[in-house]
Amino acid sequence: MARARVKVGLGDIAREVDLSKTTVSYALRGKQDQVNLAPETVEKIHEAAKRLGYRPNYWARALVSKKTKSVGVLFNDLTGSSAHEITKGIQDVLGLHDYETMLAVSFWQEDKFRKELKLMLEKRVDGIIAAPQPNCEDSYKLAADEGVPVVFISDYPPSNVMPSVALDPEDAVYKLLNHLHQLGHRDIGLLSVAYNSPVLLERERAFECGLEKLGLECKSNWIYRAELANEISVYENVRNLIRQQHRPSALVCVSDPVAMQTLGELARLEVAVPEDLAVAGIGNVDGSDHPFFSLTTVDECRVELGREAARILIRQQESSDDTDNYGPQNVRVKGPLITRASTVGAGLRPKR
Repeated sequence: MARARVKVGLGDIAREVDLSKTTVSYALRGKQDQVNLAPETVEKIHEAAKRLGYRPNYWARALVSKKTKSVGVLFNDLTGSSAHEITKGIQDVLGLHDYETMLAVSFWQEDKFRKELKLMLEKRVDGIIAAPQPNCEDSYKLAADEGVPVVFISDYPPSNVMPSVALDPEDAVYKLLNHLHQLGHRDIGLLSVAYNSPVLLERERAFECGLEKLGLECKSNWIYRAELANEISVYENVRNLIRQQHRPSALVCVSDPVAMQTLGELARLEVAVPEDLAVAGIGNVDGSDHPFFSLTTVDECRVELGREAARILIRQQESSDDTDNYGPQNVRVKGPLITRASTVGAGLRPKR
């Protein structure tokens, strides 16, 4: 039967090197200069700690510093590359400042979201980066009341006053509209989602403003809204569009998943893309570059979204407690346009 590992404390190391616990603590925390410890003494302490198998007490250290050097990262799901790329961006920045990440997933369940966020607060995280969960604004307020900053990523709650990082909706939508306009399209529709998301609503408004900027008409009967997370609803909207006697020649979809479902339904209906209907999306998600979809899109720059969210939290941690000047609080990232066969197939090229 394996023996339980004996925990080694500062006192054990102090006895080993015949020094006080205070001296050992300063050396192990890298603060030897504060008490003028000789380099050979510091080396002796570290060698003894390694030999005895000492591990720092994470929570004791956090209690002293009043910081855990940890950030909670809360996603609604792990679908596709979004969470992976965002997490990479977050860790790129947090790693430079010796912060760790505590990752959790709610799977779009309100109760689980509240439970995970509460657990993060109980573990005294220094900040939280979250993809917003519908109907959970009371949880965000709970974090704010406890002095834990929250930064939203990719979207934000309707009444939110907290920092957020997202793709610039006006820039992204206008890049798609201008691209389609250069290809000669004058009749352009929109397929959105009936969901109270500020980012999606901003993309809808950007669509209307973009058409006006290009001198094109925005027709209300060419704006479609599918039900959230309902592929059948997307298919029905696509079929309704195709049945119209006078229909648009191009369609901007509010996200890549909606655009890819649209392309799938158009293939079943034997509608040629882009000859009969050009299709574009937003996000550059996994699979959008597959030959079957080959979707023109605007890259969401998810790694950069993660970096920007982490930078906001780091600025808040490093700023003095009596100031609210943490730098930019609502960052909108501009992503590049990626043209593929769903708009420029069959030899089509933008007009110059």
